[in-house]
Amino acid sequence: MTARLARWALLLLTVFLLAVWLPQLYGLLAEQRLGKTRLFYSPVIERFVYTEQLGPGHQFVYRDEDGTDYDRRTFETLIPFIYYKNMELWGRLPLALAGQRFDRETIVAERQVLELKPRELPEHAPRIALYPLLESNPGRARLRFPENVMRPGTELTFIDSDHNRRDPELSERFTDALSGAGFRFPVRATFARVSILKAFDAGHFLLDAQGALFHLRRVDGQPRVDRVPLPAGIEIRHLKVTENKRHEILGILLTRDDRLLLLREADYGLVPLDLPGYQPDRMALKILFDPLHRTAIYSDQQRIQAVVMDHQWQPIASHRRAMTTHREGVGERIWEALVPFELALHDPDQRYLQLMPRPHGPSALFGIGLALLLTLVRLKRHRPQPAQAGAELLLVGLTGLYGLAALLLIPGPPSRAH
Repeated sequence: MTARLARWALLLLTVFLLAVWLPQLYGLLAEQRLGKTRLFYSPVIERFVYTEQLGPGHQFVYRDEDGTDYDRRTFETLIPFIYYKNMELWGRLPLALAGQRFDRETIVAERQVLELKPRELPEHAPRIALYPLLESNPGRARLRFPENVMRPGTELTFIDSDHNRRDPELSERFTDALSGAGFRFPVRATFARVSILKAFDAGHFLLDAQGALFHLRRVDGQPRVDRVPLPAGIEIRHLKVTENKRHEILGILLTRDDRLLLLREADYGLVPLDLPGYQPDRMALKILFDPLHRTAIYSDQQRIQAVVMDHQWQPIASHRRAMTTHREGVGERIWEALVPFELALHDPDQRYLQLMPRPHGPSALFGIGLALLLTLVRLKRHRPQPAQAGAELLLVGLTGLYGLAALLLIPGPPSRAH
């Protein structure tokens, strides 16, 4: 009995390991790694244009939404604000578009990119709750990290990084400043861009126990606190702070019901974005600023969508299409027919390690049938006990070629005498 239990434990462990590692081996050896479709809005032809890779190597196409093909150079002239450096080299600056003229300085001053990826959401990435609160007025050319870190909780605790001990004076000063502004402890969430490689430091945004949002900065060593007015019904899930020298948008705000708003720097006003079909847990978002438009582009592994807006963030046009990377090749269809499922350890939209079963659907019946046929041939040769034969057939019927491989690697007890 003990030997049988040990064997079946090894069989199940082997099936598990095969279902984890064989798909990864297949991905390394056979999977085509095609770049994602890149979608833009052309102010020249007032159409959406895109480029995508159709196969390995340099099999790229450059098209507009109507299916018209372009060579690469012509394609780049259709989105001159993206390729403004090439426009300058080719002698096409200043640009004349929409009754206006745009030189290099004007284009550079209006360019900006905002991004929000699923991996950046708090639920999708582990984070140690220790944050540096930078000096927003450093009195020098570059920002620098302080000698202490901030730990938000039932108070705002500052810890001396060199000696790993609480700084009581700093903790009380900043905690009192927050409380005096109406902040209700404990701190529910903290949002900031932890970097010194940015145009300026906007400090931290803190969510209090009642869901109110406060802006905290360290200016000349002293706390500066402002309450951010939120419209009724806004419950914050995430705020990505985006310091930029244009000083227009300070952050991307995501609500609990997956609405997306932009936080203006000048007055903390919120700009709602109308992005049909946007799903923050699985779609990467990019917002492109140029002198004429604001274009929101969002995509998952299957589809890419875009909405172009004017400077008042009013939609002008939209477009969606299937990703090239979503089109299954012959090799992938054969793989899905051979094995019934796979166990993935990595979700591209998260930073956590997790086990995710991925069934292959009805096509896997072919692989299960083949595995059962080979198992019957093996059983006829070895003639095990009926109970053992039935259990092995059940294992193969549920796990396909994984189960058959496990049985070959871990054979059973000697066969019956004839």
